Amino acid sequence: VRAAMPTLVTIPFSHFCEKARWALDHARVDYREEGHVPGLHRRAVARVSGKAGSVPVLVLDGDGVLDDSPLIVRWADARATSDRKLLPSGGRERDEALALEHHLDVDFAPHIRRIAYFHLLPQRAKTLELMRLATPPGEHLIVRVGYPLLRGFMRRGMRIDAAGAARSRDKVRAIFDEIDRRLADGRRYLVGDRFGAVDIAFASFASVLLAPTEHPIRKMTQTEFPEELQAEARAFAGSPAAEFAHRMYREHRAAN
Repeated sequence: VRAAMPTLVTIPFSHFCEKARWALDHARVDYREEGHVPGLHRRAVARVSGKAGSVPVLVLDGDGVLDDSPLIVRWADARATSDRKLLPSGGRERDEALALEHHLDVDFAPHIRRIAYFHLLPQRAKTLELMRLATPPGEHLIVRVGYPLLRGFMRRGMRIDAAGAARSRDKVRAIFDEIDRRLADGRRYLVGDRFGAVDIAFASFASVLLAPTEHPIRKMTQTEFPEELQAEARAFAGSPAAEFAHRMYREHRAAN
């Protein structure tokens, strides 16, 4: 009997979900995606995992759930053919890749998200358009009616305010500078000599500001951002790190 296809539970435009989605796509793992709007995703996660939590969550038929993007990356890597592996097989290079992926997960992704939401949440129409992408119409209707409540919930839950956005801006700049330095020796990829999980992590997280046209879900371009968010994006435009992220999308995402 053929096993059921895994289900990836997401907030479709989420950068953590894009990281997991891209890893599965690159490893050529078959799956179906179940998208939800922010806030209402907690009910979907509780249904499959028994506890309200964050996305992405990968539901494995009869074999539990993976409730964190690094776990999903490792699961995908274990199923990838040798030419599609996401992580080095072992040794110092694997340790470096895992450490850098964790660094980006913790010290980059939450901060670039806070900056984006700080500027987006006051713009009801633009935010609702993002939340409409690949989510159930019924959920979108609920969030349209309850948007003020959701906005307040998100601001409190992610500590989104002017002071927090300023701190996060410094964190994001530090990561872009760090990636600039890493790329200064002319390397094509962040760890080793082949595309992998760390490249996916940085490009996925940076896509929040860079808006690459190859992103499969997040179709909002920089010109559709609120002016303040456009200014945030312009601060990184043309940097080696930004150009690297765009190249990862052109060379490794469009084909998926």
